[in-house]
Amino acid sequence: MGQERKELNEWARTRQLAYVMYLSSSAEKSPKPLKSFWPIPELDEDDEEKVFITAEQLKRSLKMYGVN
Repeated sequence: MGQERKELNEWARTRQLAYVMYLSSSAEKSPKPLKSFWPIPELDEDDEEKVFITAEQLKRSLKMYGVN
């Protein structure tokens, strides 16, 4: 999951740089929004961070390892 997140972050960075170049060279009165300029479904499907465990599960795991 960490490698996948790292790759998605790299694609997001590349998309952001391309979008900045598009905005700086575009003469359009109303340029496209970032998500329609270069859609990346894994990043665009929701803006909330995905939660893989609940707060209660995290609390139990931390307690099990002695972390408060």
